[in-house]
Amino acid sequence: VRSFTVVVFGSAFDLIAPSLHGFRVLRVLHLFDEHCISQGSIKCLGNLVHLRHLAIQGSSGFQLPQELGNLRFLRILDVAGSSIWSLPSTVVQLKDLMCLKVNSGVTMPKGFGRLTSLEELGYLWVEDDPARNIEELGHLTELRVLNLSFSSGNAWDDSLNKSLVECLCMLRKIQILHISTFGCRGEGNLDGWVAPPHLRRLRMSCCWLSTLSAWMPNPSLLLDLSYLEIIVRDVQQEDFEILGRLPALYYLKLESIPNNRLGVHGKLFTVGAGSFPRLEQCKLRGLLGHMMFLQGAMPMLTKLAFEFLHMQEEREITGTDDAFDMGLGYLSSLQDVTVDFHYQFYSKEEVDEATAMLREA
Repeated sequence: VRSFTVVVFGSAFDLIAPSLHGFRVLRVLHLFDEHCISQGSIKCLGNLVHLRHLAIQGSSGFQLPQELGNLRFLRILDVAGSSIWSLPSTVVQLKDLMCLKVNSGVTMPKGFGRLTSLEELGYLWVEDDPARNIEELGHLTELRVLNLSFSSGNAWDDSLNKSLVECLCMLRKIQILHISTFGCRGEGNLDGWVAPPHLRRLRMSCCWLSTLSAWMPNPSLLLDLSYLEIIVRDVQQEDFEILGRLPALYYLKLESIPNNRLGVHGKLFTVGAGSFPRLEQCKLRGLLGHMMFLQGAMPMLTKLAFEFLHMQEEREITGTDDAFDMGLGYLSSLQDVTVDFHYQFYSKEEVDEATAMLREA
């Protein structure tokens, strides 16, 4: 037997665990259980030395045994969706491990930087000793998929920013990268990091860039970038020109977090003809400006979400009385429009007026 799937009911696993010693050439083992696997019986996993793929799902309260380190040929360890919230220290001995999937909140053991064959890591939860975690992460240069989560208790300072930038610069094979922080936004400054050439998906909810052009100096090289959630401190017109040249981009969430929202004169952002050829969904937040779509822009866009400035400011930017003179009619595939009004800046009459103008547009 090379592959074995066990769905556990009652005390079934305790009954069959001794038999697993006889599965001498087992390569793949999947366990699905509901409070039925005991800590004692799970130790048998350490004897399945030829395992390549181990997956555990369910809500048992056991922990992975130290004997896990015996599985020197293991390539995939997937305990996401289980109630396993810690890994044994011996997991760092699995030098052939290529994919490690755990729940968000699981702390990696010290020395995980020795897992240099890893290509997929989700999650890496950074709570205690962020400097050590980031330093060890930088050794995993084969990573292609990374979900990196910071605790809201982490103190973002220049040292942590610098360490994270240095780490990301070493991960040149990254294709899918998610960086998040629970409980806060826009904490880290990633200036100095340049987009890796094989990037396909990027989600950043806790870190920002001062300028997009420095991060993406040559957008023509990012042929596979299709999903992008990014925060830019001060969005400029050239950012839309840069992003508009990405040939595979189908989802964009562009956010700005200016230091002072009030008292800043808005800008006019123009999306030109032929730009964003594959974009289907676009979300714009905090841009402090008026959007203008020209004929031929975003031909495949179906969903658009943006924030609306104060009516008077919109009119000043456009130079017309029509605050919704945006060229929405040129977006021929558009099906869904979501507009956010910040009610602290509006009276009810102004909201009603803006809503009516939007419906007409």
